[in-house]
Amino acid sequence: MMPELIIEPETFKIHGDRVRMSVRMPWYRALPLSSVADVRWTVDGRSVPRESITWTVDGETCRLDELPPRHDKWWYVLDSAVIEGDLAAASGTHEVAVTLALYIPYITTDHGVLLIEESDVKEMAA
Repeated sequence: MMPELIIEPETFKIHGDRVRMSVRMPWYRALPLSSVADVRWTVDGRSVPRESITWTVDGETCRLDELPPRHDKWWYVLDSAVIEGDLAAASGTHEVAVTLALYIPYITTDHGVLLIEESDVKEMAA
């Protein structure tokens, strides 16, 4: 589903000891926030700690562990999600990589609900 479009260009920012960027959905239909199974994010090969990552959609910010029960809030195809997490980085150009794992709740397989993982890597200036 066009994983090369997950990371939005020109959105990588550094704010003190936190990094931020916008990501797009690698799926063709809106999904409830409960569908976000995992986010793995690195900057220059250094992992952004999962427990520090927040997810903002439509003005509402949640920690990743707060997303599973959020069947009431949706991530729409045309909307970006802003992810932010703890990682000290200097200004300049960085290799930014993200993997999004998403449950597709309306597609079931012999192994349960379909889980997709899509990744994107970009060189981005901050």
